[in-house]
Amino acid sequence: MYAAKLFNPINIIRLFPPCFRVALNFLVLPDRLHRWCVVFVSGMILLLVAGFVSFAYAEKYHLVNNFFYGKLQFSFVDDGYPELFGYALEIVACALFAMFAWVHEKKQWYAFAAILFVTFLDDAFQSHETIGKSFTGWFGVSPVQGDLIGFASTGLICAVFWFAGVVKIRTEEDLRPYLVFTGYYALLILFGVVVDALHGQFGEHSSQTVFTLFEDGGELVTTSIIALSALGMWLRQKHTATRKLQDHAAFQH
Repeated sequence: MYAAKLFNPINIIRLFPPCFRVALNFLVLPDRLHRWCVVFVSGMILLLVAGFVSFAYAEKYHLVNNFFYGKLQFSFVDDGYPELFGYALEIVACALFAMFAWVHEKKQWYAFAAILFVTFLDDAFQSHETIGKSFTGWFGVSPVQGDLIGFASTGLICAVFWFAGVVKIRTEEDLRPYLVFTGYYALLILFGVVVDALHGQFGEHSSQTVFTLFEDGGELVTTSIIALSALGMWLRQKHTATRKLQDHAAFQH
């Protein structure tokens, strides 16, 4: 198993520079479709952030005649506009990983499709909260303990999928992008779990708007990077295959 080299610290350090190049290649590429997608997603994020800031301003100063006053859907709440956009990005990324795995016969990407789908279920339907409440009701654990169990359960499922993908990797060329998306997902966990915990612990003594933007805005930006990079990976492979066909045709003539 080539990916066993993951557990060698020297190899991990050696892979850092190539992984950065891979990440850049997936986000910046000479493709019109990708450029328009980057513009669209970036523009949507800016609009959603502007809407949230306007909502927070109107709420803080009780501007009852302001358009944004009372419009909770502009906030980073479940089923709010920013969250719905994030759900859409997760589904798009999930589909891109699954299609890439199917078309190019690289089964490790089924793992990331599954991870993004579990993340979507957790974000859209609060699956970890549901699990936590079940443990609270069935076994009498505290709500905090139940929530931790819920987080651990969904995290364990994602970890199993991740390791299932690792064992399918055969070359360093396949390992590099897998590590890139692993890093992105780790960043998503940082915002969704660690920063969320800090928000709950210290949020009441700081600006809720700033903390929410850092936490939920960070999640949205990271999800956008994952989706755009998944599209970039797909298009890079497509362009490579096209060039090979053109070179083969030229060689034949």
